[in-house]
Amino acid sequence: MNASTQTHPLPLKPLHLPEAPEMWPLPWGYWAVIATIVITALLLIWLARYCKRKARAKKAAIKLIEANVGSSPSSAIEIVRQAALSYFPREDIAKLSGEQWLAFLDSQLDNPRFRANYPQWQHVLYQKAVTSNDTRKEEDHTLVDDCIHWLHHALPPKRKFRNWKQS
Repeated sequence: MNASTQTHPLPLKPLHLPEAPEMWPLPWGYWAVIATIVITALLLIWLARYCKRKARAKKAAIKLIEANVGSSPSSAIEIVRQAALSYFPREDIAKLSGEQWLAFLDSQLDNPRFRANYPQWQHVLYQKAVTSNDTRKEEDHTLVDDCIHWLHHALPPKRKFRNWKQS
């Protein structure tokens, strides 16, 4: 028997490969990854908008003080009060004055700056006329810098200082 005349004892048909799997519908793992990415993106967008909205009053107050380069400490502290009213409960902040107000401002900072300058604040807030004394202008500039520092570091309120009466 030669090799060309040999036939296979079983009558087999040729092999047919199955079709390649399609991409649609996606397996559940892909759906989970897509859902995670979409939810994360939405949360990041919401967080960015929330932080921007939360810092709006702070930025406006800083811009207002810095726009008035020669602003007086009394106008600067008034802007600080308005900014504080935007972030803290009105019934707690509106009634504060004098040393209690300065104590509240210090309670929101890690390093107190206002109560130590209580006599200077009293003099500046209740003086009759603006003096041209150079040392007085330097003190005024320091007090305005304290207000800007408070706006930068105390707003928006940190969680540990949220209830300032207990701190």
